[in-house]
Amino acid sequence: MAMGKHGKTILTVIVFGCLIVSLYVWLGRRADRKRVPEQTELEKLLAKDLTKNYPPTPYSVAEFYCSLVENMYKTKVTKEELSALVKKERELFDAEFAGINPYEELYRATEKELAAAKEKKLVFTGYLIEKASNIELWEKKGSAFARVPIQFLCRNEKGNVYSYRGLILRRDADGKYRILGWQTKKEGEEN
Repeated sequence: MAMGKHGKTILTVIVFGCLIVSLYVWLGRRADRKRVPEQTELEKLLAKDLTKNYPPTPYSVAEFYCSLVENMYKTKVTKEELSALVKKERELFDAEFAGINPYEELYRATEKELAAAKEKKLVFTGYLIEKASNIELWEKKGSAFARVPIQFLCRNEKGNVYSYRGLILRRDADGKYRILGWQTKKEGEEN
């Protein structure tokens, strides 16, 4: 049986269509094998190289610090992850502050703080950082300082619990604002 010109054209289109669909499926499967799962926020924080990509402003330092604290409280972190979070937190510290807060002591203090929060059934719900325009900046003895007001929000069975922290930062020789310490107060306390 002879196939007409029209039949050959249809057969050619079908063959090429099958080839294109097969190629599309093959490339899709290949891409799926190479696809890397998205990182969690915790993984992104821990992967951030602060020597190359340090937060440029007092506000952004406070924001990164709050993200670390949030991940310590909100996620069920392993001891290894908590250790890495504490090390990352210390990378934000001014050399003087890091010197009086060795890693081991800071890690133990953080563990105790988390255990106390768990015992009090405190659930971390978020944080608020004062607007960048409200950050206090000053100079003293040739050093630049900043104070960034932060409010940590938690709740327990009695209701909302607020914790206020004034992050004090000092600009280092490289122009990076580093955490020099903080002032804390409980809800209802005066400055």
